[in-house]
Parts: sequence; C-alpha cells; structure tokens
Amino acid sequence: MTLFGLIAEGETDHAVLENILLGITGEDISDEITILQPDIDETTRGSLQEFGGWYNVFQYCISEDFKESFQRVQYVVIQIDTDVSEHTHYDIKQTEESGKKLAPEVLVDKVREKFERIITNEFGQDFLEKYQDRILFAISVDEIECWLLPLYYTDSTKSKTNNCDFKLHEKAGKFEKKSNDYDKISRDYRKNKTLMKLYPSNPSLKIFVESVLSKNIVLE
Repeated sequence: MTLFGLIAEGETDHAVLENILLGITGEDISDEITILQPDIDETTRGSLQEFGGWYNVFQYCISEDFKESFQRVQYVVIQIDTDVSEHTHYDIKQTEESGKKLAPEVLVDKVREKFERIITNEFGQDFLEKYQDRILFAISVDEIECWLLPLYYTDSTKSKTNNCDFKLHEKAGKFEKKSNDYDKISRDYRKNKTLMKLYPSNPSLKIFVESVLSKNIVLE
C-alpha cells in the first residue's frame, strides 16, 4: 500500500506537497507518493501547466475513485487553496458577519468541515468515521505560494496570506506555473531541518505539517 495519495488542484501543488512530505519524513519517499487528482499521464509530467482546479478537487472527493483510493493508499492528502472560497460550489465566506477577515485557522476549519460534509453526504457517516484518520487536509490560505514565503523572507512577510504569488516572484526569481519550476523553488523544504525551522511561520502550513507529524509515521 502506497503511503500518500495526493488530491490537489494541479501539478504545481503536487510538486510543493511532495517536497514538504519528504521534508517531514526526512527520507526520499518519492516512490511512496502517488497522484490521485489530477490524472496526469506520466509521459506528459513536467510539461503540463496548472490542471485540475479547485472544483475538480471537490468532484474527486465524491467520486468512486476517492472511495476506492483507501484500498491502495494509507493516507489521502486533500489540497485546496482558499482564494476562491466564496465562489459558487465552494461557498465559504472569508469574513465574519462584521466584515472582519477570518483567521487562517478558522478558515481552514470551515473548509475541512465542508469536505467532511460532502464526503458524508455522498458515502455516509460510517465511511467518514472509518477513514477520517487517514485523511490529511492541506488547505492553503490563501494560495500554496504563501507556504513558500518562509523560504524566501525572514521578516513578517513570511507569514503573509495575501498577494503571495507576487511576493514570491519578487524573491524567488523567474519561474512559471510549471511542475518543474515549483519543485525547484520549494526544494529546500526537502531538508527536514529547514522545514522544521520554517513551517511554523505560515499558519495553514503549520496546520498541515503538524497534522502529518501527529500520525507518527514510521517508515519501514
């Protein structure tokens, strides 16, 4: 059984997630990580630009493929950005009734609850209870680029959750929305020491990393 199966918006998100998972374990577990969503042909890997999208993440999580993934994957990682959470079908407000912006931790909880609700509605409460401990949520506030800011900033910018793509381009140099580029700019997260030092700087990255650490995964 493969250790991690990744459900994400696109191929660039997979590149970042894989580097983070390698950093958490401190081992090269690339062979223990498989892509569940989007479905990418191995012959085109690296040449595809962003593919999949937030809507397809939701659709995958109510599909038979999602249900069956637990038969071949130990932990299913669900990644989604929150920047478009107020769009139709996502339907999660980013502000309180007063207009105050939700804290990242609160927004992450709301998105997690949304996934748990749609999974329950599709497959039943018993299914969720059976597999809940094997689902890891990588909910990036506001976009996964925010998770990379601690690699490039030492001031308060490292904890920002807005305009992160622009901020990342300012420091990380020229890169495009391609898997190879995102692998390159996030590669330092493969170093356990670097990841452990930096992950607390970003609130939603912190939630994800600590959710993985809580599983106390022992590699064979």
